[in-house]
Amino acid sequence: MKKTIFFLFSLLFILSCKNTTKKDFADTVIINAHIYTLCWNNPLLNGTPATNAPFKDGKWQFDAQAIAIKNNTIQFVGSNKKVKEFIGDSTKIIDAKSAVIVPGLIESHGHLQELGEKNEAINLENLTKQQIVDLIIKRAAETPKGEWIIASGWDEAAFANDYLDMVQLSKLTQNNPIVLIGLRGFGVMGNALAFENAGITKKTKATDGGEILKDTKGSLKYILLNSAKNLLLDKIPKKTLAQQTRAIEYGFNELLKLGFTTTHHAGVDEDHMQVYEDMEMKNDLPMRVHAFIAARMYNINLVNKWLKKGPTTDDESFLQVRNFKAYYDGSLGSRGAKFLKDYSDKKGHTGVGGEAYGFHKGMITKALDAGFQLAIHAIGDKANRDVLDLYENYFKAHPKSKELRHRIEHVQIVHPDDFSRFNKLNLIASMEPAHAVEDMPWAIDRVGEKRAKGAYAWRTLRNNNVTVIFNSDFTGSDPSFFYGMHSAITKKKKTDDKQWFPEQAFTKEESLRAYTIWAAYAAKQEHLTGTIEVGKWADVTFMDVDILNATPEGILNGTILKTMINGNIVYENLP
Repeated sequence: MKKTIFFLFSLLFILSCKNTTKKDFADTVIINAHIYTLCWNNPLLNGTPATNAPFKDGKWQFDAQAIAIKNNTIQFVGSNKKVKEFIGDSTKIIDAKSAVIVPGLIESHGHLQELGEKNEAINLENLTKQQIVDLIIKRAAETPKGEWIIASGWDEAAFANDYLDMVQLSKLTQNNPIVLIGLRGFGVMGNALAFENAGITKKTKATDGGEILKDTKGSLKYILLNSAKNLLLDKIPKKTLAQQTRAIEYGFNELLKLGFTTTHHAGVDEDHMQVYEDMEMKNDLPMRVHAFIAARMYNINLVNKWLKKGPTTDDESFLQVRNFKAYYDGSLGSRGAKFLKDYSDKKGHTGVGGEAYGFHKGMITKALDAGFQLAIHAIGDKANRDVLDLYENYFKAHPKSKELRHRIEHVQIVHPDDFSRFNKLNLIASMEPAHAVEDMPWAIDRVGEKRAKGAYAWRTLRNNNVTVIFNSDFTGSDPSFFYGMHSAITKKKKTDDKQWFPEQAFTKEESLRAYTIWAAYAAKQEHLTGTIEVGKWADVTFMDVDILNATPEGILNGTILKTMINGNIVYENLP
């Protein structure tokens, strides 16, 4: 009897062990890959790879071939040989076929709905004034009377000294309200009917930080700059939930095609949040979203709602609300950025910032008090200094807030005396490589050669031990990771041979980190994503280019092959 009991106990133990082993089998295994895990130390401040980096004789080496995934989490990273231990009967095997795999790319500052809206609107990018006029007249002739016509993409900087004659265009388009939105979102032109429907007259006062352009007789030019744009934009008929959802879903699909696994939506209002919450409830969010609440008075209902709720705490949720986005000044292109001294091409004008631009310090203070991370838009050197002062003064009374890794968005032009303050205040510099190469041809005229040396100064910030993260501020620039990285390492535009301040360029490794682990660090999620290692989310990006060894041209021409989130292929570039 004892022998029988012992036999049964032994059999049960053996079966138990087998079941445990079976549980260890991976759900998915990736083989035959060329992997950069980024699990080695950060490069030195001058960009030199760390001593433990897989870098030998001036060439990067892939540091893994295979990945095993279990329950949406990375279970193993290593060789093709070793990963076989994790393959069971039900394991799905993905043959990477020598594709390069990096940690899932993070788009750390964008405007998701704008991708969809831009797709549905008339595209004005790279068009001359006459081409725009011809296109608008043609569209108006095809559009039912009374229906609003929306176009976007004209360059506020390129047109800053010579805008469209909207008075003449109004005479040619009297049946439809027409709105022409600027590329960077800091300027809006409309025809007379659009202004009439919006209730904007020559007696209308500009909002704080805004400008309504008029001729010498005081008549409207039908052009609004900086915060005044909302006088017209807010009167465009509101989109339905279905329309908003369609625009955001289009944005998701575009980002997935570009290899991004996470997006930080900088400036979320009630309409956007309604879509995100609806999709989250239905488990329909296709990628991770960090929704930054727009800290503006028009958005006060959503602001108050989240001030009361406080930041989200569940890391596993695809919808994170831990940030407020504030706006301290305007843009450089529209001369709205706030500077310590006059614009070089407009004497007596220093831009608009702070309360004059609609920045609400009280609202921001409440967000800080509630434990939210702040992301504050600052372009000019005066704006950046003021925001640094704001953080510094708050931290004196609330030192623990410093641990939240607050951000300054754009950090476009910084006074030399202020670079060291970013590290002292534990601030993240959130920047756009594409803006640097796109803006420089006219930025020097705006601010002069001396100040321009403090523009897009990634190396100077890094030399001051500041965490720099990269993004595109889409739709202000092409959101392509390859374009952004090319801009960062060359300081050149796609087709421009001119190199702008090359001493500020990043290395390839630094640029890749700025889109991955450093961006994860900025969101306080570096323990969950940003590198390819055991225990982290199975978020990875497949591409056809050896991103750390390729030529600049090779990077620019790279292609995303697959995007994986939580171990699931959510985009595949099929032939």
